[in-house]
Order: sequence, then structure tokens, then C-alpha cells
Amino acid sequence: MTKILAIDDEKIYHNLIVHALTPQGYQIETASNGSEGIEKARLFKPDLIITDVMMPDMNGYEVTSALRREEGFAHIPVLVLTAQSAMQAKLEAFEAGADDYLTKPFIPQELIARIEALLRRAERTQKIYQESKPEKDKARLIAIHSLRGGTGCSSLSVNLALGLVEIWQSPTILLDLAMTAGQVALMLNAPLKRTWADLARFSAGNIDIEAINSVINQHESGLSFIPAPTLPSEAASLGKETLNTTLAMLRQDFSYIIADLPHDFNEMTLNVLDEADLILLLVAPEMASIRAAVAALDTYAKLGYPPEKINLVLNAVMPRSGLSKEKIESALSLPITVSFPYLADKFVHAINYGQPLVSNLPDEPITALFEDFAFHLSQNKHKKTKPALPA
Repeated sequence: MTKILAIDDEKIYHNLIVHALTPQGYQIETASNGSEGIEKARLFKPDLIITDVMMPDMNGYEVTSALRREEGFAHIPVLVLTAQSAMQAKLEAFEAGADDYLTKPFIPQELIARIEALLRRAERTQKIYQESKPEKDKARLIAIHSLRGGTGCSSLSVNLALGLVEIWQSPTILLDLAMTAGQVALMLNAPLKRTWADLARFSAGNIDIEAINSVINQHESGLSFIPAPTLPSEAASLGKETLNTTLAMLRQDFSYIIADLPHDFNEMTLNVLDEADLILLLVAPEMASIRAAVAALDTYAKLGYPPEKINLVLNAVMPRSGLSKEKIESALSLPITVSFPYLADKFVHAINYGQPLVSNLPDEPITALFEDFAFHLSQNKHKKTKPALPA
């Protein structure tokens, strides 16, 4: 069934559109303002969008422009409705990326005819677009998570991301999403030039790839990263819509996305976990960490995550007296994918001087272990090929 989204702040036009199009076999969804319309478009995935011009938060031109910046809506037909009949209004609609223009009030027959014409044109355009579009794999998103702090999530995130860069020389980005105490920039010895907080100045629906690129920092290794802001209060404005849009766009430009998550299940954490291809659940060999891991695994199961999505990672944060690998696997009913040995001096030095192990100690066994693990988590298309410059 063809799906149509109608965005208009006047309920009477919702009713007119529904009554005109439902008998034609269309499935109709409505939104009362521009921001709601953009959010519903992402969820509903309509085949055609109808938008009014005069709305309180975003006008129809802004809605159209925002949607056109997203690859998923680049070829979806947009019909603009407005009470203005002047040529200038029509030109503004086309400049914003609209496909057609209809003046209010309209008669149902004309609305139906315009929609049918737009859908036929879109079908032809989409066929040509798909035939000419090169096949491109989306990025693999790996989320690193633990409900207990101090288990080494940020160290694993940084070294794993650097390992992927070292092996494949492919675009890789590290997202520091621990907004209350992000450490990625510190561990990379990088200044906080731009952070997630800088995306807050863009209004809802206006996040585009240029805005995202403006907050991406570069490490000398070639690793890209977006750091957390200095103050937790600055991260309050990072909403669900901003994060989801950012992840969708980053997937188009990178081969790997590593997300260093906070130690909780807040809305942002859940969004990333839902989107992740793999979750690395980090545990330390002590009871508090194991209890936290039990709680995390229980939550993953209730969220419906398949077992193959979860990789259990053991990090020895103490020199002795820790629980054995066998006891941890028995308690969690899950095999440990990889175990990192106790190397407190090396890890502390790496953090204090902003010199990650993978880049600073290339000949050490711990670096080989990080790179082996990075290879294990790599995309299948990469595993089937030999690295151009083996690390």
C-alpha cells in the first residue's frame, strides 16, 4: 500500500486529505508541525509527502530542505500546499526541493491527479537512480558498554578504533558518548575544538552532513572522533533526533563506527544499542562488575537483542585474586570472546600522556591482541582481503 504523510497545522486539511485519498487505497499518516513531520517521515517512511507552508515551528520550505539533505528522502516526491498563489511562493517551493505546488483551497480531484502524477514520475526516477547508484555497504557500528565504571571502556574504545585504522586504513570514527565524563580526547592527547554540544545550535531537522563534519576532530593516525563536551550541562541538548540523524549520516561515510557509551540505559544509550551491529559488554573479574553484567544481559534479552550481537570482553583490572574466566562464563552463561591481561602501568601511562598503546607501543603483545580483536570484529568483506599495509 502506498504511504503518504501529510504535514499541516490545520486539522481541517488533515481531514480533507484523509477523506480524499483513503478511498483511493492510500495509507495516510499526519503530523501537526514541521519537526513532528520530519520525525514521522523517518519512522513512517512515506512514498510521498504533502506539506503546508505556513506552520509555527518550521515552514514547509524548511521541512522540504531538511528532508532533501537525508539520502532516504532525496527522491521522495514532495507536494507543497499553500494559501499563497503568487509566482514567488511557487519558486520558493521548487528552490527548497519540492516536486509540485498546489494552492489552498483545492478540490480533491486535483489533489488526487497531482499525487498520481508525482508517484508515476517518482517510480521512473527511482528505477534510474537505483540502476546508476554504486553498491555501498554501510558502516559497522560497534557499541562498547558496561553498567560499572572503571572497567576500561574508553581504553578499549580508543585502542580498538586505532586498531581498525591500522589494519584497514579505512574511514573509522570514534564517538565519545559518555557525556558526563568523556575521556576520548584526553586519551588521544587532542584539544577539544568541537564537541557534540556544537550540534545543539542547529534547529531540529536541520542537521546535515556539513554540520556533522564541523564537529568531527582528526587524530594524527587518521582516526576521526567526536568528543564529549567539557561540561555535562552542555550535553543536555543532544536529543534523540540529532543522534539518530548523525548515526544515519555517518554510516554512509565511514566503514567503522565505535561508540563509547555511558554506564547506564538512558535514552541515548538505548538508541545506540538498538542501532549497533555488535555490543561489546566489558566486565572486570570482581563481583560488582559481574552483577552489573547480569543486569545488562537481562536488559539486552528483554530488548530482544540476539545472542550473536553480544560479545563478552574480560579486562583484568587487578593483578591477582580476581574471579577466574571459567567462573565468570558460568555465572553469565556466555563465553568470553577476548581477555585483556593486567597491565596497569602501561594503561595508566597511556592515559596520562595521551599515547594509546596501539599507536605508541606497536611491538608489544598487548597491541597485537588489540589488533587481533579488531580483525575479529571487522566486516566480512575486509576479512576476505589482505590489508594493504599490514600492521
